[in-house]
Amino acid sequence: MKLFVLFLFFYSVSAEFQLELKNKTNGARSLIEEMEAIDGSQNKSEYRRKSSEFELEPPDTYTRIVNLFYGKMFYLLEKNMQDDIDTIAKYTNVDTAILLCEDQKRSTFAELRRFISLLHKYFREVKQDGLSMQPKDEQKRVEFQMRYKAKTVENTEVIITWHGDAKYDENLHYFLYTKLSLTGDCTKVPDEIPDHPVQPIQNYWNRIESNLTSLIFPGPGVKTDTYQLFIKRFLLDRTRVQFCERGGEVMDGSKHLKSYLETRYASVESFLEHSFRTELFSSYQTDGVYTVTVTWKNGVIMKDIYRFRVEEAREKGGDQGWKDWWATWAIVECPVDLTPRTDPEGQKKVFIQQVCGSIPPMITNGPSVSSRATFISHFMQREDQGFHAQICTVNDNKPIYKFSLFEKWLSAFSTDYDYAKLYESKVESYQNFEFICVVDIMQDYGPGDQPWRRIEFKMKAYFEIDKWLVKETKIGCVTNPNNGM
Repeated sequence: MKLFVLFLFFYSVSAEFQLELKNKTNGARSLIEEMEAIDGSQNKSEYRRKSSEFELEPPDTYTRIVNLFYGKMFYLLEKNMQDDIDTIAKYTNVDTAILLCEDQKRSTFAELRRFISLLHKYFREVKQDGLSMQPKDEQKRVEFQMRYKAKTVENTEVIITWHGDAKYDENLHYFLYTKLSLTGDCTKVPDEIPDHPVQPIQNYWNRIESNLTSLIFPGPGVKTDTYQLFIKRFLLDRTRVQFCERGGEVMDGSKHLKSYLETRYASVESFLEHSFRTELFSSYQTDGVYTVTVTWKNGVIMKDIYRFRVEEAREKGGDQGWKDWWATWAIVECPVDLTPRTDPEGQKKVFIQQVCGSIPPMITNGPSVSSRATFISHFMQREDQGFHAQICTVNDNKPIYKFSLFEKWLSAFSTDYDYAKLYESKVESYQNFEFICVVDIMQDYGPGDQPWRRIEFKMKAYFEIDKWLVKETKIGCVTNPNNGM
């Protein structure tokens, strides 16, 4: 919310924000509420929000009174919290003119409160289209305007504009709102929000299944815009995405699913055997499980599984509210390898030889960049690909996800040892494609025989576009091969 402070230096600001507006379920805490309760970044945002609002109160300058309304109205449309409307009310009085909609009839603050609640429920998506302010009377009075573009739960678009005036009170030593006018066509906003879902959940499941089949998995050549269209229809910006191959790591934001789909199916040959089923997950959440068999151009066949966890959105604590269904989780489960094996393990054996065989030269010829180039070429290196590493001597053996940290360790490790040879490579699982590279290493202390040490690189590979790449590695501690210590 530090953005508000920047407005203090400008008379006119134009910005655009997009937020997903949803209501929350009565009773048990919804997933979105749980996210807000435990997510560190959310807590930090809330702290920054409170800090910025403290700077705006009391609103003893014209910029503060305008930015206060700007921020509070933003939160009202997003969360409809009582504290936000109470703050606006604190800086009004009986003389404040409250004018609503195209007829501009004078209304009470209670009517304003109710109307804002209706807008919160009625708007599915809001874009703030501009903010401007004009100081008057030697900065003792200010006029301001705020324009919004909104998409309703009926998928129609409306434009509304706030016009306001505020005046400095010499006795209170801060500004008060003298006029708050909401203009625009409000005729479509229901006077009562019906207490029933916008659509039966079965309709939602039918839509999500048909969209997956016809938009996401119809055949090769799906465009980026198509992935974005699907996500916009069924997911929130805050939808949590979980990937099996990242060790179950949870990522905030539906954008991560879009990136995954684009990369994974860039060179697909065909999609076959689509199936869909639903499973009850909790008292207020249901999973939709979509399975599709995918064939790539190099002959690899995988059964990919996607799980969408859906809950009903409703105004928390309210007797009524627009209801809809939202996928608050998108879970990419571990794929099943269906590739025919005339040469049962041929392709994977070659890959294991390439990976394990590139470790000794990296150490013996290290620590140059070129010495480890072959080894790291077998890894998924971009953050969105989900690299995962655990190293005995790094970060208390906790996972790291930045490939740059892994490469930094490789450089230091190849500096510590002078010679290396591959002791053996062994397969733990062809189904999940897990294998181990056992490498003997030695330091050169000078003349005479030097002791060999041993280290294990455990690898888990995943098929990415058109080749196998290591996505997860666990590197053990250096041991004495003679006694295992």
